[in-house]
Amino acid sequence: MKKIFLVSLIVSLSSLFVSAQNSELILEKGVKQHSGIDEIYKTFSAGYRTLKPELVANLYTVDAAYLSPGGEIRFSRDEILKSFTRFFTNVKETDRNMTIKFQIFQRKVEKNLGYDVGVYTLNYYKDGKMLSEHKGKFVVVAVKGKDKKWRFQVDGYSDIKPPKKD
Repeated sequence: MKKIFLVSLIVSLSSLFVSAQNSELILEKGVKQHSGIDEIYKTFSAGYRTLKPELVANLYTVDAAYLSPGGEIRFSRDEILKSFTRFFTNVKETDRNMTIKFQIFQRKVEKNLGYDVGVYTLNYYKDGKMLSEHKGKFVVVAVKGKDKKWRFQVDGYSDIKPPKKD
C-alpha cells in the first residue's frame, strides 16, 4: 500500500512540474525563467497558431536582423513582417495550420541584453491531422527596449535534418 501511495505521489509531483512549464516553451535543466523573454516565445507560438504575421513581427526590434536559412539577412521589422506574411499566407492558402514550440538549452541575460540557444519544433496540420514535423536549431539575441519590453534583435536559425533511415 505504501508503494502505491509513493508511486502516486511521484506521478502527481512530476505532472505538476510538467504542467508548470508551458508545452510551447521548455526550459532545460539550468535554464532560468525570464518573464520578458519567455513572453516573446508565448506570443510567437500564438502568432503561429492564429497565423497572424503582425503578432510575430512585433516581437522584433525595428532594426532587427533576421537570418533565415539560404536567404539574405533581412534588416528591419518591416522586412520580417513581409517574410512572415508570405509564409503564413502560403499556409492559409493550402488550408493548413501549424504550431511551434521551443526548447531552450542555454540562456544568459544581463540587464538589457540576453541570448538563447535552442531547438524549435514546427508541426503542420490539416483538418486536425498532423501532416509533418520539422525541427531546427536557433540562436536569438533579445534586448529590452526603452518601453521596457523585450524583443528579438537577432534571430538566426537552420533546419535539423532528420536521421537517415536505413
